[in-house]
Amino acid sequence: MSVQVTPEQLSTLKATLLNTSGSTPLHERFRSLFMLKAVGGDEVVDIIAEGLKDPSPLLKHELAYVLGQLSNLRALPVLNDVLINPTGQHCSMVRHEAAEALGALSSLESLPVLERYLNDPSREVRETCEIAAEKIRFDNSEEGKKRQLNPDFPTIDPAPSATPSGDVSIPSLRTDLLNTSLPLFERYRAMFALRDFGSSSKDAVEALADGFGDGSALFRHEIAYIFGQLSSPYSIPSLLSRLRDPKEDDMVRHEAAEALGGIASDGVEGDDQSSLPTDQQLPSGGVLAVLREWAVKQDAPVVVRESCQVAIDMWEYENSTDQFNPIDSLTTNKSNTTGMERSAHAAVSAMAAA
Repeated sequence: MSVQVTPEQLSTLKATLLNTSGSTPLHERFRSLFMLKAVGGDEVVDIIAEGLKDPSPLLKHELAYVLGQLSNLRALPVLNDVLINPTGQHCSMVRHEAAEALGALSSLESLPVLERYLNDPSREVRETCEIAAEKIRFDNSEEGKKRQLNPDFPTIDPAPSATPSGDVSIPSLRTDLLNTSLPLFERYRAMFALRDFGSSSKDAVEALADGFGDGSALFRHEIAYIFGQLSSPYSIPSLLSRLRDPKEDDMVRHEAAEALGGIASDGVEGDDQSSLPTDQQLPSGGVLAVLREWAVKQDAPVVVRESCQVAIDMWEYENSTDQFNPIDSLTTNKSNTTGMERSAHAAVSAMAAA
């Protein structure tokens, strides 16, 4: 169900997203983006497309993600242009997200452009194109057309979960997840099947965390994204280690930061911190202190700093008692969306109603 807004409210959301004032904080722009996602429609696609001129890779990455989630084929030429990148204005993280969004839209006409970049110099781009092309082929197959979506997870995922017809036990899925001889698409299917065990399954979360040892930054970033969906306290130690590691790829660290902000917890109460590696331990002040530290680190990559700034906003929303959003009751269940999406509505809806 789409959220209905007045033309004046839509204009306000557009102005916020595009920062027409020149002084809109990044977290407010993100909230505006996800409110626009709830509205949907052709005009929203056009507004988001305009936002892709912004200099922030983090924002452009999220814009491309939302275009894929809107299920509106009007976004195809916009995403094609980002992937092709004729002017060189988009980094590999943004181009990867555009390729993933093409997979989410699942149009057969996207196959030629995705296949063109299977040998792209950027590993994350070529791997994403591989997975997106396989997803499109699957979605348009007889098996894909018959597949029932998991109502507990309302997002359009890069790959469908492994089917119940196979062995979907946690040990078997972990084996497939870590098996680098399998195609990435099949490993992703195992990844999302492990996610489907839910946030309370410590074994599934720990199996997913083992995937952080993989050589692919794309693969590691997807695990961090899933942890944001699950909001499981069991994932916090491994996410902290990814965020803190200066040798980790920026796209993984950014997803780890946003996942920590969305989980908005300091982990399982009573857990013995002393038994954890140093990079997984919490300081005084907990996860929020870590996010605040990295949000202002001048020697941190910009995308990491900005992700922590947005994550702090998520944390504050999740722990707020006075940011209930009246339109929440009109939209789909957000319990297993990312923290960014859950936090996206309150400030902007209040602003738009003003």
